[in-house]
Amino acid sequence: MKKLFLILFLLSSYSYSAGENACGSLEECDDFSSDVHDLYSLQRGLGLYMNYCSSCHSLKLLRWNRLQKDLVIPENIITEDLIRTPDTKIADHMTFGIPEKSPIGAPDLTLRTRVRGDDWIYTYLRKYYPDSSRPYGVNNEVYQNVSMPNVLEDMQANLSAAEFDKVIYDLTNFLVYVADPSANTRKRIGVYVLLFLLLFTSFAYLTYREFKKELK
Repeated sequence: MKKLFLILFLLSSYSYSAGENACGSLEECDDFSSDVHDLYSLQRGLGLYMNYCSSCHSLKLLRWNRLQKDLVIPENIITEDLIRTPDTKIADHMTFGIPEKSPIGAPDLTLRTRVRGDDWIYTYLRKYYPDSSRPYGVNNEVYQNVSMPNVLEDMQANLSAAEFDKVIYDLTNFLVYVADPSANTRKRIGVYVLLFLLLFTSFAYLTYREFKKELK
């Protein structure tokens, strides 16, 4: 029994310590509510990703043609403006940037919101601050001693707080879509299935009532 109490105590202590610094020096992450139905937000997020993130971070689990279809982007924009190498086809995965297994190691971002959570990513991108002791002159309240520079620093300096928050919202919203591009289709099919089950149950009940009358 004493061993059981000890194990439970250690597990509870581990859970607490693992979660208490989930947002670094902050008590908790900022709330983020994604809207992957907002195509304009996703398109703006794609633009931000391509301009500020894609030189280092890939999206190796997402294909260009899936992105083109879901975000309703003309194919010529994908092939002429976004795909950067002539040997890359629209059906290929979005592999570019710095390999994860490299001296500076830039992680793939396809599943980043699933690994860290939407709130974490949103808060992290908003919480850079000047720190002259760091190599790039910045640090992060969520991820102390961060090795990634604040790539949005110029934009942050030239926009109001509300405008910059909107920028980060669009970028995070895009990364939420990237982590689960089939979410909208799956939810839509789920609605159809529920409606079918409701209709089927109604007919089944009416049939049961008729059979019950015959049995009497």
